[in-house]
Amino acid sequence: MLSFEEKKAIFDSYEELTATKVSMNRLNYHFKDSAVPKTMAIRFLHPNGNALIYAGYLPKEETDKGYVSVRDETEETIRSMVDQAIAHLKKTADGYEEGYTELWFDNNGDILRLIYDNPTWVVALPNDQVEGVFNTKDAAEGYLMDEEFFEG
Repeated sequence: MLSFEEKKAIFDSYEELTATKVSMNRLNYHFKDSAVPKTMAIRFLHPNGNALIYAGYLPKEETDKGYVSVRDETEETIRSMVDQAIAHLKKTADGYEEGYTELWFDNNGDILRLIYDNPTWVVALPNDQVEGVFNTKDAAEGYLMDEEFFEG
């Protein structure tokens, strides 16, 4: 089991996380750039070496209030879990990270980009000229399919 100091060093190595002291000499780490109201990526790093990492990407029944313990995990596993937590917190309530992009093609070799621009979906030409703006991904995909484009 990694010590408190070793786990703290791992968490401190993430520049995007900010440590805050809480009761009983514990630390929480917040991800300020979260796309959702939740910002706590690591909860209750305790002097005994335990900590809880946000795991919103897992089914609720596999977590304790959205977090999983890393008491006995290796550095590699902890880093992987922190990376997944941050990636999940970057996603909006719609489940997409701002700027998420898909490429769509037609049979003539033309390319359009489908871009998530929270809260809308933009269809754009390669030169960034906007072809259309849609309230939902389904509507944007419907437009692309009507224009005989397919996802690449």
